[in-house]
Amino acid sequence: MPRPTPVLPDSLLLALLDGLKPIAPRRDLRQAVRDAVARDAARGAFITTVPMSGDGWTELIPKVHAKMVHTDGVAQSWLVRLEPGARAPAHDHPAPEECIVLEGSVRYLGGSTLNAGDYEVVQPGHHHTELVSDHGALVFLRYQLPLDRYLAL
Repeated sequence: MPRPTPVLPDSLLLALLDGLKPIAPRRDLRQAVRDAVARDAARGAFITTVPMSGDGWTELIPKVHAKMVHTDGVAQSWLVRLEPGARAPAHDHPAPEECIVLEGSVRYLGGSTLNAGDYEVVQPGHHHTELVSDHGALVFLRYQLPLDRYLAL
């Protein structure tokens, strides 16, 4: 998923946003929003179910397929299937990443191995070595920033 080209540099945009003062919405608009949220909650609109099968799987790199299962517009959650022999490149972490291995195993060259059921959180500034899945794996990943900020896709 390509990142849109910004109109303003991030530093200028952040400076402008920091200078904004909150404006309280009109009382009738506040109530309309509350009513809409209550209606959505009553019909279960706050639950999203994404089936494992079906559309949405993309080959990110050879032998690595991914499906975004949720985003709030910034953070992203992905299911990633690694075929036997899959290799993902070394990369840096600009923000936290959470990982749960659901099936199989993955290992970092010169580092740790994660097996089904293992959880890992990686903090900003960490450099991951190349990741390998000898026998294949299914992994859930949550990125605090869009995936293309971690890996060149």
